[in-house]
Amino acid sequence: TLPAARLLEILSIHSSDSPHIAAFLAEPCFAAMVGDDRVRRLFEMRSRVKEMGEAYSVLQQLRILVAEWTIAGTCGAEGEGLTIIDACSGRGMGPTLLSYALPAARVLMIDANANMELSHVAARPNLAFLRADLYAASTVAAIAAEARSARACVLTGMHLCGALSPKLIDVAVAVEEIDALVLCPCCLKGAHGAAVARAAEERGTDAYDTLMETLQAICEREVAGVPGVSLRVVRDEHMISPRNCFLLMRRP
Repeated sequence: TLPAARLLEILSIHSSDSPHIAAFLAEPCFAAMVGDDRVRRLFEMRSRVKEMGEAYSVLQQLRILVAEWTIAGTCGAEGEGLTIIDACSGRGMGPTLLSYALPAARVLMIDANANMELSHVAARPNLAFLRADLYAASTVAAIAAEARSARACVLTGMHLCGALSPKLIDVAVAVEEIDALVLCPCCLKGAHGAAVARAAEERGTDAYDTLMETLQAICEREVAGVPGVSLRVVRDEHMISPRNCFLLMRRP
């Protein structure tokens, strides 16, 4: 396992690459995360700096929601009453960070891949993993059940590829108990991606910006007629990736 001192050295070197890395190093939970061998194994991947930058960006979006819901009395400042469901989580750098930063929240990772080293999940009492296919009706039912048991529920997806992004929008709209969607799409794949790429080329626009416009239009169409739903796109320039836009949906 990568020694804690060496990990601190690596992250410190890259702290100038993104304010998110510097902010993570200053988090009160940093020492606890790197002090646990099971959690520190997450940082052995070559993409650790990029993935932590992405994870911290999601945390920022969640903290905005939690602050508003705390004022409204919906949940507590440390996530009391809040459930976060991370779709297509992979090993879960983002959900693990959220489990530390919001220790009273329930954080559920969902992914179809069961062949992953997940000892860090057992290290966190408020973190769980569900092996499930996002396209299965049983998965949507499980998400709905989790959402119903919470005072507030957020569905997140970081760098979802191809058709997974519109699918997550479908789930967020279909499950009325989900209060917010935080979605950062990634690459263009499949028929959906090909159509977006053609549209971008015809218009002479950036393919990723066109993807965000397309997903926003899909979401607007699906929530049309639903009162009080807010929808916007936010770009995070501090993320270590050019694919750095969030589609944010909120129910009242």
